[in-house]
Amino acid sequence: MKNFSEIEIRLKDAEYFLRCAEDNLPLKHYTVAIHNAQLCIELSAKAVIAFYEEPSWAHDPSGQLLRILEEHKDKLAEAFGEAVRDFHVLAEDAKAASPWHVWSTYGRTMEDGTWIAAVDACSKEAAEGLLERARRSYETATKFFKGVSPST
Repeated sequence: MKNFSEIEIRLKDAEYFLRCAEDNLPLKHYTVAIHNAQLCIELSAKAVIAFYEEPSWAHDPSGQLLRILEEHKDKLAEAFGEAVRDFHVLAEDAKAASPWHVWSTYGRTMEDGTWIAAVDACSKEAAEGLLERARRSYETATKFFKGVSPST
């Protein structure tokens, strides 16, 4: 596929959502920070996927990314060496973050079966954790783009 413009667009949006998450964390707007961090992670994974094929519309692109990593493991290892592990971490982060798309919007069911509002589900700790994953995901996708882009 090698659609560089689609990768650039997804990275631009991922960067925007990362900045929104970073801006909202100190304001204690945890639902907003979490929602934006999740979107950053999702779009970062989809930027890598877009190099090879059309990304799915799912909020969890980890399966599609892992399949692509397996299909292209030799070329990726040649191009990125040990840094290929970062792409697997990106898939892990996308999987871990995906439920937060719903939880930060509608709330979630707890282990005891009670339903809690999104504002109660989204804690400072959850926001900080997802923001860390978002930063790492965006950096990984940017590194991938620089590694495959003909203009670098």
